[in-house]
Amino acid sequence: MDFDLFLMICNYIGTIAFAASGAIKGFGKRLDIFGISLLAIVTAVGGGILRDSIISRFPSALADPGPIYVSILVAVIMYAFVTSKQANASQEKKFYKWLREAYLIFDSIGLIIFSLIGATALADSKLNLMSAGILACLTGAGGGIIRDLLINEVPSVLKEDIYALLSFVIGVIYYWLAFVLHFPRITAFIILSIVGFVIRLCIIKFKLSLPNMDKKTWN
Repeated sequence: MDFDLFLMICNYIGTIAFAASGAIKGFGKRLDIFGISLLAIVTAVGGGILRDSIISRFPSALADPGPIYVSILVAVIMYAFVTSKQANASQEKKFYKWLREAYLIFDSIGLIIFSLIGATALADSKLNLMSAGILACLTGAGGGIIRDLLINEVPSVLKEDIYALLSFVIGVIYYWLAFVLHFPRITAFIILSIVGFVIRLCIIKFKLSLPNMDKKTWN
């Protein structure tokens, strides 16, 4: 398969996953359909827009608004699904617990895929390990940062589990495999997608996080 076609398919998979996670975040904040759609869009394409702005390139999501349309469609479908659920209090509690778990899955898929896509952004130029990691981090975590700022939350990447760091490391490893060791790019992408997703689920399951200031007191 042509690598550009492979990237396009992965981009749409990541878009659907991130749009779903953004929509679920909107449900938790009890937003209307516009707010939910907006969160879905910025989560899905915000990281790519940040990345393209950093490298002085016209944002691909604006040049080809397909991912934006997909994000809106995902938000509308999920909104219709969630609002159609008629249940008693016990069933509703289970349903929203399921939604929170689905959010983590969708968010993990989007993070890994977009981190890898970010690491390919300047593949034809003199990219290095650090720039690959930074572009991966911007693409994978940027949309979530914008989403959290819109709903007046401290971005989760700054205070919860190992999120942006995982994105950075995945970008660095992909660059090392594909451009230093000349490993087949599609194969490297698929292997790191699977490994990264499993690691992300383990981080969530075991509640792993970087040291933070939760236990510190300030006068």
